[in-house]
Amino acid sequence: MDSSRKLTQRLDIDFALQAAGLGVWELDLVTNQVLWDDRCQELFGLARHNSLSYEQAIQYIHADDANRVNSAAQWAINPQSNGLFDETFRTVGADDGKLRWVRFYGRSYFSEAGEIYRFAGVGQEVTPQIEAQQREVTIRLDSQRQQRIYEAIASSTPDLMYVLDLNYRFMYANRALLDMWGSSWEKSIGKNLLENGYEPWHAEMHEREVDQVVATKQPIRGEVSFPHATLGKRIYDYVFAPVLNEKGEVEAIAGTTRDITDIKQVEAALRTSEERFRSFVTASSDVVYTMSADWRQMNQMDGKMFLANTQEPSRDWLLKYIPTDDQTQVETAIEEAIAAKKVFQLEHRVVQADGTIGWTFSRAVPILDEQGQILEWFGTASDVTEQKRAEEALRQSEERYRYLSAELEERVKARTQALSQANADLKRSNDNLQQFAYVASHDLQEPLRKIQSFSTLLTQQLDNQLNEAAKDHLQRITAAGARMSNLIKDLLAYSRISTRQQVFGPVSLGTIVADVLTMLEWDISQSGAKISVEPLPVIKGDESQLGQLFQNLLTNAIKFVVPGQSPQIRIEYVQRSLSELPPGVKPSVEARIYHQITVEDNGIGFDEKYADRIFQVFQRLHGKHEYAGTGVGLAICQRVVENHGGAITASSQPGQGARFQVYLPA
Repeated sequence: MDSSRKLTQRLDIDFALQAAGLGVWELDLVTNQVLWDDRCQELFGLARHNSLSYEQAIQYIHADDANRVNSAAQWAINPQSNGLFDETFRTVGADDGKLRWVRFYGRSYFSEAGEIYRFAGVGQEVTPQIEAQQREVTIRLDSQRQQRIYEAIASSTPDLMYVLDLNYRFMYANRALLDMWGSSWEKSIGKNLLENGYEPWHAEMHEREVDQVVATKQPIRGEVSFPHATLGKRIYDYVFAPVLNEKGEVEAIAGTTRDITDIKQVEAALRTSEERFRSFVTASSDVVYTMSADWRQMNQMDGKMFLANTQEPSRDWLLKYIPTDDQTQVETAIEEAIAAKKVFQLEHRVVQADGTIGWTFSRAVPILDEQGQILEWFGTASDVTEQKRAEEALRQSEERYRYLSAELEERVKARTQALSQANADLKRSNDNLQQFAYVASHDLQEPLRKIQSFSTLLTQQLDNQLNEAAKDHLQRITAAGARMSNLIKDLLAYSRISTRQQVFGPVSLGTIVADVLTMLEWDISQSGAKISVEPLPVIKGDESQLGQLFQNLLTNAIKFVVPGQSPQIRIEYVQRSLSELPPGVKPSVEARIYHQITVEDNGIGFDEKYADRIFQVFQRLHGKHEYAGTGVGLAICQRVVENHGGAITASSQPGQGARFQVYLPA
């Protein structure tokens, strides 16, 4: 009965070992032979029953694992150890050459005297588990590597990259975004928009956009300003895009944001430059045109009533504007200019707007790209028809009109020299515009000087022969000429301030005002004006322009007073932060702090509905017989302030004085 029970137990143990894929092994410590069952032999790749010595068995363990396994076995049979043995290693297949991962574990048994009397255990194949672990490790390492790549890209880009959950909390923010906030990952991640420094209106706007992306599953794009921690207020272009899960549902919002402040500033500067250019083109007496790189197409032309305007691009301009006999000459000059990439310059006949034949002196400058290739041509054409007719008349009667011929030749020479200089300066936009103003003022001053000179001579030579009406007429001519001369001078001053390239440096406003008061000393004395000046700061600016600013403001304050009253003028100073600026004050350069200089008087004042009009060129609120002036002074003031990145405002009531406030960036 006992033998039957032991046999049954043995069969149960064998079945359990077989079901578990386990084999039994034992190391005979006397013979040093490895004793094992068929399963353990299979784990070592033995095709038949073999009894191996311990040293032979070690040879069928992978070379990279053999020393480790041997060391663990030697330690397990050492009485000082706990006797446990558990190693996972590779076998190389004694007979089949197949590589297997196996786990052998067991223990040593010691007598009370500490002598080992048995070392045995079980073994099993763990190749699938090890390979699965290796795949998992490989996948994890690949994933970590991919994550490092993404992190490197996100950290190196200047664009802001981030992820929001559906509760508007930041799940991720790259280094650029953290730098913009001036914060750290620990302080920012898991926080919502308000907690990361967004103003309420800004946070609400983005929350609505996130809701829209979730509802539509479509990206959304916007533009907004936000204060950078170190760079100040910046303008950003941003995109919110949905992150979809495997069910196609939005599980997060991915965002990218780009700083476009510099682009916006360049666009604004370009618009300003184009507006100035158009203004001076309008003020110039010359025809202005643009041509394609090969001159086949005239893109546009402002004919100034001399030539017919071209509002749309024209390819028949040669036939339309150039007489047949002159076309070959014009084409030859164009080909030479294109080949040499030099200024086109030619005097030739043209068909005028009324259909008659006139003469023009035409100049065009090539506009080149960074590679030196011609993009287009910018040109001007002067109406020299009258000069050509005068030359013809001079040739017919040279002796009779010798003096006139010499004078005309000198004028043509001066005109040609001035226009050649303007042609060279076209490469720099501001210098080109200033030259236009100079040419205009020069040509207008010349006939005015003659009008004034001849009216004075008539008054002196015919004084006894003129009646009172004639004398009055001559006086009116002289006065009108003087007024026109002042208008031209003021316009020239205005244009120079608008176009010349200023060089800024540290200047003391206190010193500038003191110099202006010295210059106006006679006017102050005659008017009995009382002027108080608070201490003024040192700023970065153009000393000449700032002198014109205060000279014009103080001159107006002294001039526009109620007859019989003495001017009372105060110049006050205070600093203002950007947030403290009055509504409607928009400096051309944004700064954290502004200098506010107030010039206040007790003069005749004006209706505030004209507050914007007074800064326009030639705008006057009073008759020229009441108060002298050209209406350019305040326009110059506004231009000076804009050149310095600031703003100027005016406030007043009739009869209650005027207050001008100048805001300049600190």
